[in-house]
Amino acid sequence: MPRPLVVLSLTVVLLVSSLQTVAPTNEARAQDAPETIMAGYGAADASWHVGAGAGQYSAKSPDQTGLLTGDGIDPHQHSLSQKDSYGVHSRLSYRAIVVRDTEGDVAAFVKSDSYLAQDYLTRRVGQILEARGSGVAYEDILLMASHNHSSPYYTSPSWGVWIFQDVADLRAFEYHARAMADAISAAEEAMVPAKMAATTVEHKIFKGMIARKTIADDGTPAGYPDDFGDFGLPVIRFDSLAGDPIATLINWGQHPEGLDDHDLITGDFVAPLERFVERATGAPLVFGQGDVGSAEAGPGRPELVPDGIPKRWSHAGHAQAERGAFLLAQDVIDGWKKAARPRAQVPFSADFDVAAVTRFVPAPLSHPYPSVSNCNTETTLGGDPGVPIGGLPDCARSGGIEDERLNMVYENLRMHGFPVPAQYDAPAFTAVEENLRLKLQVFKLGEVLLASCACEAQVDLILNLESRLDRIEDNLWDGYDWTERLGCSSDGAGGDWTCADPHDASKTLTFSDLEYRRMVAQIHNDARGWNDPANVATANTDPADPSAIWGNFTHDELSTDLGYVLPIGVGHGGDYNGYTVSYREYMAYDHYRKALTCCGPHTADYMVSNLVELAGELNGGPAYTPEPHDAAAQADEARQVAAATVLGQASSAAYDAWLAALPGDVGPAAIVEQPLPIRRFDAATVSWRGGSNAVDNPVVTVERLRGGKWRPFADQTGEIQTMVEFPAGVNGFLDTYAGNEEWIWTAAFEAFDAFPRKIGSTPTGTYRFVISGNIRGGSATESYRLESEPFEVEAWNGITVGDLEVAPDGSVSFAIDHAYPETYESAFPYVAMEMKDDVVGVPFCATCSFRPWALTGEIVRAVVTVLRADGSIDRVNAFPSGDRWVALTDLGPGDSVEIEPGAIRDSYGESNNP
Repeated sequence: MPRPLVVLSLTVVLLVSSLQTVAPTNEARAQDAPETIMAGYGAADASWHVGAGAGQYSAKSPDQTGLLTGDGIDPHQHSLSQKDSYGVHSRLSYRAIVVRDTEGDVAAFVKSDSYLAQDYLTRRVGQILEARGSGVAYEDILLMASHNHSSPYYTSPSWGVWIFQDVADLRAFEYHARAMADAISAAEEAMVPAKMAATTVEHKIFKGMIARKTIADDGTPAGYPDDFGDFGLPVIRFDSLAGDPIATLINWGQHPEGLDDHDLITGDFVAPLERFVERATGAPLVFGQGDVGSAEAGPGRPELVPDGIPKRWSHAGHAQAERGAFLLAQDVIDGWKKAARPRAQVPFSADFDVAAVTRFVPAPLSHPYPSVSNCNTETTLGGDPGVPIGGLPDCARSGGIEDERLNMVYENLRMHGFPVPAQYDAPAFTAVEENLRLKLQVFKLGEVLLASCACEAQVDLILNLESRLDRIEDNLWDGYDWTERLGCSSDGAGGDWTCADPHDASKTLTFSDLEYRRMVAQIHNDARGWNDPANVATANTDPADPSAIWGNFTHDELSTDLGYVLPIGVGHGGDYNGYTVSYREYMAYDHYRKALTCCGPHTADYMVSNLVELAGELNGGPAYTPEPHDAAAQADEARQVAAATVLGQASSAAYDAWLAALPGDVGPAAIVEQPLPIRRFDAATVSWRGGSNAVDNPVVTVERLRGGKWRPFADQTGEIQTMVEFPAGVNGFLDTYAGNEEWIWTAAFEAFDAFPRKIGSTPTGTYRFVISGNIRGGSATESYRLESEPFEVEAWNGITVGDLEVAPDGSVSFAIDHAYPETYESAFPYVAMEMKDDVVGVPFCATCSFRPWALTGEIVRAVVTVLRADGSIDRVNAFPSGDRWVALTDLGPGDSVEIEPGAIRDSYGESNNP
């Protein structure tokens, strides 16, 4: 099916209706109930196809330009508006843990490498699972998107998302639905009697704050300090009763936004994180986000980053992403170990309750629709008009000069009690949100609770949610207050307040007592009452009297008998309701994250309060009370069910028809260029004839020969990269559909010394590539497997010795240059000398290599060979002296010295070679 028809089909199917799917009944589940807790893990590849745009930072460059210029094109049109990706840095996956209790209740936790989580996609997965007779239903699934900014995203029907990414594609939608269903099915099939333990450890290094310190419109401090965030790292481990690891589930807030427009499909930091944890523990890792809405960039605490590692995580390249993942992995591994101890927050148990609730609630009565481009009314009335949508997603302003006299209009209306909304916006349904209501989910695993707002949650929401769900009394988090941090003080009762400027502590901010009290009220006042139907007209106002302000959050929490030992707030789960900022951050100033907060200034409290009630019911508390206008949510549910059913039928038919109509490829599959021997700080490559990018996305591993056997050494979690050579121009397009196109793929494997060293360097030895893929032969797709010829990896021998001097006492001294190569020649355009500065201003190369190369080693041996006049030979160890090395050679007349190959050796085993 041509790409334009696929897009058109997606648009049409959302306008028609059909029937609702049916979940397994409680009676049926009870009949299938096991005698103990059962848990299993499953995974499926989700890398889609090379040629699809590689995420948010891909340039806008449609394939049609290649037809005109004769450049490489993707004849299968995986991208519509974005530049084609040319390869894979690391593979994407769906990873699932399925848990079933003794009553037959089930929960499925699924990690996705997608940009967003989507309800439509999860519903399609539910349809597929139901057709397979699965015990997992749609409402049992917690889909946790990593929010990867460098993975193809073609599954959203929301046109506003297309602006950030690319236009939706039914083929990709169905591919992803089947892959996710495969992961869940594999986890079901792998279930064994199991036990679970959980605990929380702290991590502060691989973390940033993107909702940074700023100044509110009224001059008060706003945003958050760079070093603030949710530093709790929950680790949940599942083991078989026999003690074998099944899987590990973690929750950690940090944007996978470490890259730029590199046009390579990648799992960002999540891929190497999975590798590090799994190789250390034997347990596959399932990743979920936490306070992702504010956790980005960084590090917020650069002084904690080990020396030698550039202090930057955002837009810093693949090597830095792997270093950050390594540092995070150390604490995940620590948490995994601590969870097994008797003093863990939730010690091992094989007998606990599993429960899952998926609840759609209507948007608040005071803001009954999802919105975007939320604009500050006071700023507009003050002379700087704001236009929703104009700066999509931001509120677009003209930059006009505010007039104090115009500001008085808004202040007078507010002081006289007129319910003037403090913000105005544009509807976002179909632009960002695919639902008119909010998808809220709670999943209970005994004393562990995972709660999802289906939003890009900022830190205040997560901390408030967890403090209201736990068993600790009077520990409510109601928002970040700058007063103490900035040393804010008043010059007297009712007088002005002065705070240090959050941007520069040597400067100060001064504002009125009223403005200070309003800031404090917006953060700390009890929000109780804003959602009462009687307050619909005033809920979205910001009263002139600070005591009348409904603040960030409602001041209630679960009682100790209903609370949970380990509550976990999940960001980017289930669906996408936009960013969600607290009331203070919504009211204080216009910004990107506020612009994408869906349902008014109290969105965060609305989500949290409903989640708290749902969680309480799961633990034996009062039944959840639906909102007074719940009928609106049910009506929208009928629409969503109908559209999802037809969408599933259309995507399945479109995908199968497209696969069946694909042309053949020139074969057979074969290696066309064998790898050559290399030294460390270079890359071995292999090229082969494979299938087109429509049927092939080859899986490549590297094996090492040890003890006479080939053993796995490296995989596509960032250790091996692949790329494809696209057909050129019109002729290439025609050759593809005539079955005359030869598709050449290339894989690269860097050999290097790592920094930090514990990441693991490449040992010298014998290696080979092993390739698995698919090729189209006529009307059938066939699998292939190829093995390259062995190739050698040798130590680097580029250490050099210079400036040799003989001292009067007969000793010699010399300089050693032991800096390693920073980069190498590569067929991958990514590899280039691109310098950036870290957060403290130290330059580093972001794209010199894919892997985290060390810059140098420590010289551990330096030997000088002395050729005596009498023909004897002495070898004298040298020692460091300042920036030189000295050997007490006691040279006499006729004696000479030389530095033999291998005489200089460093801590990584590298040496010299004159």
